[in-house]
Amino acid sequence: MKRVSSGLVGILFMGASAALAQSPTGKGTWSDLATMPSIQVESGATLLDGKIYMFGGWKDEGAPFKLVQIYDIAKNSWSDGPPMPEAVHHEGVVTTGGKIYIVGGFTEPFPKREPTDHVWAFDPATGKWERRAPLPSPRGAGVAAALNGLIYYAGGEHRRAPGGPPAPPGAPAAYEPVADLTVYDPATDVWKALAPMKVRRDHAYGGALNGHFVVMGGRDRPVYNLDANEDFDPASGAWTQRAPMPTGRSGGYGATLNARFFAFGGEGNPAVPSGVYPQVEAFDPATNSWTKYADMPLPRHSLVALAQGRKIYLPGGATKRGGGEVTDKASVFEPE
Repeated sequence: MKRVSSGLVGILFMGASAALAQSPTGKGTWSDLATMPSIQVESGATLLDGKIYMFGGWKDEGAPFKLVQIYDIAKNSWSDGPPMPEAVHHEGVVTTGGKIYIVGGFTEPFPKREPTDHVWAFDPATGKWERRAPLPSPRGAGVAAALNGLIYYAGGEHRRAPGGPPAPPGAPAAYEPVADLTVYDPATDVWKALAPMKVRRDHAYGGALNGHFVVMGGRDRPVYNLDANEDFDPASGAWTQRAPMPTGRSGGYGATLNARFFAFGGEGNPAVPSGVYPQVEAFDPATNSWTKYADMPLPRHSLVALAQGRKIYLPGGATKRGGGEVTDKASVFEPE
């Protein structure tokens, strides 16, 4: 899902308040890639050996599917991969040790989504799938990242416990976000609970950033534009609040490049009929500040973002809040 960055060396994390630095030219260059053979939204994705693997999701507001599409960066071409063992959407996807791991997600169409605790390992060398130890609890729409051979999974949405506190006005009665953080060791096939986030949320941005695990934005329905930015240090086992997102949002995607985390798009925008954000903003942990970059030419949410070299690749997504108007567009963004 996100790339594993090098360890944190010589970087000082500052307090939680910081200003948004406006790029003088709205810098960054957007280009188009080969269009996707099949539209795919609310999927998970990762990058391995110069190829982007997109897993599951759906084509529209219908049922999830088992589709796997592979984009070869060098060839600018798409192909199909071995289908997933089960249809799922809103799953976490990470790569470590040469294998791809699919974590959690939802089965059934989104209005009747059923959180799952299933974890699968996929070996691209053999094309085979293997069932691994389940998550401690079923959930989807969380944030996953690989750090130092371990897989971290935070937040997400699960079913509200019967008899628990009632849902807030405007929130779905059956579901609620969680603040849980758990870590998985592929070598031992064991999950372990860690300190929870300070802010519960689902549909957040996040990943590995300079040896830490970051989670930012997200939603706690009916609020779709949380701006909290939290940083987890595996060495201390503690979360720290950082500079909040300048544009609080959810349902987008991000990637780490050049020791910064870039957040793209998202939904919950009250300023436009589509409800989708065009903003591209990057967080720099060295200065605890954000910088605005050139907006997305086609604002999207529920896309994926993966970095290689000097570029970030962004295939798929939807141009209307709620998963409507899914696109086959694939783009590449070069910040510098």
